[in-house]
Amino acid sequence: EEEEEEEEEDAGRRQRMERYTSRSGYDGGRKGNLASEYHDSDFDWMELREEAEKILSSKEEGNHERERGGDDEKDGGIEKLGDQGKAWEKFHNKVNSTAKFFKEKRYILQEFPALLEENVLEVCEFGCGNGSTVIPILKGNPLARVTAMDFSESAVEHTRQAVEREGFESARCTVMTRDLSSGVVVEEEGGSGEEGKFDAVLMVFFLSAVPPPKMDKAIGNALHLLKPGGRVFFRDYGMFDLTQLRFPQDQKLGSKLYHRGDNTLSYFFTLEDLAAKFEGEGFETVETDYACVELYNRKKDFEMRRVFAHGVFRKPLR
Repeated sequence: EEEEEEEEEDAGRRQRMERYTSRSGYDGGRKGNLASEYHDSDFDWMELREEAEKILSSKEEGNHERERGGDDEKDGGIEKLGDQGKAWEKFHNKVNSTAKFFKEKRYILQEFPALLEENVLEVCEFGCGNGSTVIPILKGNPLARVTAMDFSESAVEHTRQAVEREGFESARCTVMTRDLSSGVVVEEEGGSGEEGKFDAVLMVFFLSAVPPPKMDKAIGNALHLLKPGGRVFFRDYGMFDLTQLRFPQDQKLGSKLYHRGDNTLSYFFTLEDLAAKFEGEGFETVETDYACVELYNRKKDFEMRRVFAHGVFRKPLR
């Protein structure tokens, strides 16, 4: 009987591995510059919601003594974590000192093919990290110039080095340290902050790291820097993502807001919440959706259901 159980377990493991490799196109060798496929509907978000709500509810029931408030916009717990810019600087200076924590996001041009359009010449990324999004854009769109911003000096330096390693001309990428959630962003120190330069603004796992009371300022800066008709391309953590379900209850700050052990924030967006935030600052919603991606950890034989919030928002022509 034990042998039969082991054979069934091995067979199940092989089936999960075969399903993943056939879906991802990964055969164990090196991947090319772009992901072989882009996946966003590996499972149904509504079905996950039923299961996830039970998990989150059970956590709250077991932690009545440390139950936190549900107002993500006003929760005072954020202030106790200290300056978020300093927290991310510490992360990029120590944890991500080798600039290998974030892998190159090869899927980004498949999720947002509009970035390959010939009229998308000036791109600005909010929260460039180690350049994992900048590099695919420079490779995929040879006409594009990218301005990469981050409030961590170490992150900006990681991006600068990544661009240099890839051999791109310095004129194609400008990197700078900016607090994108405070005041009007200007491209140069002492500059006028003239609006309307960029065709596209990228927010990829950026807004979830901004304290909710400051999200409007970051979105307002995107509106300020875009040309009329310019678009924001957005990808971030979605409600009921696996990472949300794994957070300990004592790291919960609100219904959608948590803090990590290093005091950086993690916010999980619903589509309604996401659209309301951008429309509240003057954007038009082009599209929003949940990207539901199933990943497989071969080492632990574990299937992971990840949820990401996807959105495209346009600055009105007038």
